Amino acid sequence: MIDIFKAGIYEKKLDVNNKKLLNYLLNLKKKSKGRTVSSPTGWQSKDLPLKEKVFSQIVEEIDKNFYEYIKILSLDYSKFQIGNMWCNMNGHKDYNLVHSHGDAVVSGVYYIKVPKESGNIFFVNPALQQIEVNWKDCIKEYTNYNSSHFSIKSIEHYLLLFPSWLSHGVQPNLNKKENRVSMSFNITKC
Repeated sequence: MIDIFKAGIYEKKLDVNNKKLLNYLLNLKKKSKGRTVSSPTGWQSKDLPLKEKVFSQIVEEIDKNFYEYIKILSLDYSKFQIGNMWCNMNGHKDYNLVHSHGDAVVSGVYYIKVPKESGNIFFVNPALQQIEVNWKDCIKEYTNYNSSHFSIKSIEHYLLLFPSWLSHGVQPNLNKKENRVSMSFNITKC
């Protein structure tokens, strides 16, 4: 088998103080109405002020892991910066619509709080339409070669990096008591 046109997703557990991040973000939510971009029912912050001390550790970790990721992708590492970062808080039944970040190079998510059954991120195969029309009745077992969607478990302290053009969404939070809290970001050309 010759694998072509891969879309690698980078995954790494980070040693970041989630408690400090969570406290900051919960206070921000109390003060800000937020915005509606990909989450029609949850709370999404406006772009976060990354120069504030509370973000220094996560920004450093993202930078370090981004450079590892782009080595694998064979991209020129001297031309990038974190363009923006925001918080997503999804309560019961909240979700994120399928979307992509076309104006960035790499996008990512870092999981701060992930209660049980609070939903996973999923990615959409760029060949979705052809798979569902031409292969739908022929698939014996779903694999990385024939799936229209691919889900990755959301886990606290984990960082995911992926190509910004890759469409993705987040399943609904089915936990009735606790919010799922994550930070998403885009890495752009300087």
